[in-house]
Amino acid sequence: MSTSPPTTPAKRRNWLWPFEVIDQIGEGGMGVVYRARYVINGRIVALKMLPADVSDETVLARFEREVEVLKNLKHPNIVRCFGGACENDRRFYAMELVEGGTLEERLEKRGRLPWEQVVYYAIQMCAALECSHKQGVVHRDIKPSNFLVSKAGVIKLSDFGLASVEAARKITAAGKTAGTFQYMAPEQIRGQDVVPQTDLYALGCVLYELLTGQPPFVCDTPAGTLHQHCNAVAPRVCDTLPDCPIELDRIVAKLLRKEISRRYESAAELSIDLKRVAQSANGTPAPLPQKEKPSVDEAAVTAPPAPVKIADERRFYSRWMARALAIALLISLVCNVFTTGHAAKTTAWEKRWITASNNENLFVRQAAVKTLSELSVSSTDGREALAERLQDVDPDIRLQSIEGLQRAGGYSREYIPHLSKVQQFDSDVTVRSAAARAIAEIRNAPLQAPDLSFWAGSAAILIGAVIGVAYWMRLWKTLKLEAEAPHRK
Repeated sequence: MSTSPPTTPAKRRNWLWPFEVIDQIGEGGMGVVYRARYVINGRIVALKMLPADVSDETVLARFEREVEVLKNLKHPNIVRCFGGACENDRRFYAMELVEGGTLEERLEKRGRLPWEQVVYYAIQMCAALECSHKQGVVHRDIKPSNFLVSKAGVIKLSDFGLASVEAARKITAAGKTAGTFQYMAPEQIRGQDVVPQTDLYALGCVLYELLTGQPPFVCDTPAGTLHQHCNAVAPRVCDTLPDCPIELDRIVAKLLRKEISRRYESAAELSIDLKRVAQSANGTPAPLPQKEKPSVDEAAVTAPPAPVKIADERRFYSRWMARALAIALLISLVCNVFTTGHAAKTTAWEKRWITASNNENLFVRQAAVKTLSELSVSSTDGREALAERLQDVDPDIRLQSIEGLQRAGGYSREYIPHLSKVQQFDSDVTVRSAAARAIAEIRNAPLQAPDLSFWAGSAAILIGAVIGVAYWMRLWKTLKLEAEAPHRK
């Protein structure tokens, strides 16, 4: 990014070289945010700019600190910074443009979010904080408005203006606090040193608000709210939201503990518990019972009897049985090679897409579910994966899963109970309607014909086994009779 612009474009009101300012998209305590175009490659970015009349040294220092912090933090869940400059006494920096809005805006529109979606967002928040804390950066201003949400549902942590960096000079004067009072930890309110657990306390406040629709502590005055943060017992999510999983309620309660030592030690530790809640919500299938291995006959093997003369009748019978056994085994081998080769090809792509359908990245899950949906008629495991995705936090993925099961027709009859549950309890009316249509179509679909190649292979194996057993029983009986013949004499 150049800091010495040409004279001609710089004089234009809508230029801040090398950016063309398009329009204003936001405003906050640390500046105004504009949508702009980077003229070198045409990329659309967000420009965060301090007003020209700002002269407060603390504000200027915080702005410069935010640029410094963001340049060193590179993570998919943190807003990317491209660099800053100062032109005509106006400080600005360019950053990644996230056009999906903020969590605060989503709360204003919807009141509260489904707990499954909150868990999905919280795991991404933990990833951002883990990266920040590993770099020695404590955000100090975790709140819904500082979490941007892309159109694909990816969380981006922004606004590091109040961030404190270990071993760096404090911007805030001693004894004073900085942050948003509805999300401030007790130690931050008292002006004590902030630590990573300070951000985790604020994250607990954010999760509580996302789940219930309001922060955990709300008073008529900021002083009253701050007093409750320091002294009042935090409310439980389950008191307001009875259908909240007990484990998620415990997670939020642990985050909101007054003592630092009683909270989670790190965002990574918190993420582990959140992923367990997510796995229980998705319904991880229980492992199939393993078949018992056949016991090994440990009896001692006796020495074979002395060779005896084989009768012509037994010789003819043995030759006939051997030929029949060879034919049956050949048929079985051909059928099995065909079916096994087909199954191997199917299993190869099935495993990849089924694994991808459980990926944390929303883009990956959407692509996997779309593929499994298109191939649902021929993939048993694929239909099973689609049934699991009926509980996904993203409504578009739930819709795609329903369409895939509906496309499979009669093959999806066993999943009607799953669809009925979605029809009754899903939070999205569009998803409920799609489930109802799918149930009606699946019930009216004709029963599907069985896979004849599988049955042909099984029949060949059974015939071969019967002939083999008959052959060896006949041979054993003949040998036994001939061995007993001298004794009869």
